[in-house]
Amino acid sequence: TVELPDLGPREILTEALVSTISPGTEIRMLNGHYGAAGKFPYVPGYNAIARIVEVGREAREWRVGDLVSTINPRPFTGVTCLYGAHAKHQVHALDIDQRPVPLPEIDDPARYALTEIGAISLRGVLAADVKPGESAVVIGQGLIGLLSAAWLISKGVRVAVADMSAERLKRSLAIGAECAIPAGEPEVKQRLLTHSRGGFDIVVEASGSAPGAELACGLIRQTPPMARGQYIREPIVACAGRWPRLVFQANYLEPFGFNPHASMNGEGAVVIASGDRGVDERLRCAQALRDGSIPAGQLIDRVFPWNEAPEAYKELAGLKIQSAVLKWS
Repeated sequence: TVELPDLGPREILTEALVSTISPGTEIRMLNGHYGAAGKFPYVPGYNAIARIVEVGREAREWRVGDLVSTINPRPFTGVTCLYGAHAKHQVHALDIDQRPVPLPEIDDPARYALTEIGAISLRGVLAADVKPGESAVVIGQGLIGLLSAAWLISKGVRVAVADMSAERLKRSLAIGAECAIPAGEPEVKQRLLTHSRGGFDIVVEASGSAPGAELACGLIRQTPPMARGQYIREPIVACAGRWPRLVFQANYLEPFGFNPHASMNGEGAVVIASGDRGVDERLRCAQALRDGSIPAGQLIDRVFPWNEAPEAYKELAGLKIQSAVLKWS
């Protein structure tokens, strides 16, 4: 039981319909990482789909009953909150970058449940400036990696994936991946490369592991090409605008390093380490979930009643499921 902060003039009070557990960030926090050590008990979670139930006196652009996607509400009074979005009621400030965003009404608002997590993976894909017909590989098919693959597929990109889990690979094939290679197999790099022309235009590292990052570097296509195996090179400036892209979509508990000349299959790549999602990505992700470009129904494993949240965390931590949504009404 928590005490809500007082509603300010430029704030709104919302009632949650569903909230989504982040299987990466939140499970690591459950294990004491990301600043959670020594702060138990705390209120976790950072996103919810909700309805507005009260509007501050100066928040005239919002209406009671509006459907919104929310992140990072104001902390509860006298309780430790690490994001704190798994709650029935929340107060949200409006004049900040991570404000609520409005959602058009649909038959089942739970279809929006992946708006905030999906927007994180969308940011990296947009940064890669993908073109239809390009090739891509995604290392790691946790929820962020799976969503990255889904975004790439939706943009007409041929996508290969790798993961340790056979069930995750099966799901990736179901949403349209061209091939799914077990990451623990011998010669996994060579097996993935057979689905490319000597390397991939876009490489997404979403495993959050040093071996995954090392594998990702070795899958980048070579630029510029050698001429028939002879040591004849085009001027490197000829590659302007045509570099392959290496996108880091994961966080790493430990630092890792690589030798750019020994680890990469060429003379360079554009390296992208996308950060938190913005308002634009959040709105675009909601649109894709609404119109079916991103198949929400194929990406959510289980919907738990809010009071069964401990079981949801247990199944996520034990890798029995890949994604979990909490239902509040």
